[in-house]
Amino acid sequence: MDVAKKSLRQKSLSPLAQSRRQKRHRLVCHNKDDLCMKNYLNKHFATLQTEINGMKAQVSAEIKALQTKAQRQYQELNFADLLHDSTAGSPWLKDKSFALYGWAANYSFIYTLFRILDNVRPARILEMGLGQTSLVTSQYVAHNNPAAEVDIIENDTSWINIYRPRLAAGENIRLNQCDIEFFDEEGQNRRYNRAALSQITADKKYNLIIVDGPMGGGQKHPRSNILDLVEKNLAPDFIIIFDDAERPGEQATIARTQDKLKTMGIAFATQQRDAIKSQFLIFSQSYEFARYL
Repeated sequence: MDVAKKSLRQKSLSPLAQSRRQKRHRLVCHNKDDLCMKNYLNKHFATLQTEINGMKAQVSAEIKALQTKAQRQYQELNFADLLHDSTAGSPWLKDKSFALYGWAANYSFIYTLFRILDNVRPARILEMGLGQTSLVTSQYVAHNNPAAEVDIIENDTSWINIYRPRLAAGENIRLNQCDIEFFDEEGQNRRYNRAALSQITADKKYNLIIVDGPMGGGQKHPRSNILDLVEKNLAPDFIIIFDDAERPGEQATIARTQDKLKTMGIAFATQQRDAIKSQFLIFSQSYEFARYL
């Protein structure tokens, strides 16, 4: 129908019919407006609901992180008490002036190490990384088990100069400087002591290996020295302690170490101790009792 015909038809309608027609038109328009508003409100509500759900998830994650932090702090205080009580009457741990904060060893680490040294009495110790733990291992050899040996590996000469005077002295307490080597492996840049370390460890078999160096933060597979050491220098009776076990990189290295042990057919047990930092322990079956120390 063209415009002229439409206009003629409207004029031919009675005033009453025109009024009814206009009312129907307004009703249709009103219904359309209601539908548009409903669609708008539904869309707006959906957007708000998505934002609210996101905020809930964020708040939930933050609460969980705070709970985990609080739990770790509580455990750290607990290990501090345990360390104080367990070392109070120790005849060989004479120097207890530890600085257990920041990147240094924490209370759970020192407590665990002390209890292992005091009860397991390992004959050969390899310590990767010089620091607070070295104050314990050197005193163990000097004052508790002079027949035992400890090889401490460190790359930083300045750090060695600072710490050497603090270590207990003894013929079987050896502090070794090894430069860091950089190389690519599996598309990742790795760094650790390799050639120099093998000269020091040679064919020695260690009962206790402490994996706390070199610096491993932010690396995909840090401190991978342990893989070579497991293959060549692990005694039948052994304990391996990994520090910083809460970090993804160390977790990857720990997993690779367990895979290596399985490939070699070596039975073992594990334990993780959590405080401000975490330590992961791998025991030979003969030393599995150490999990209860």
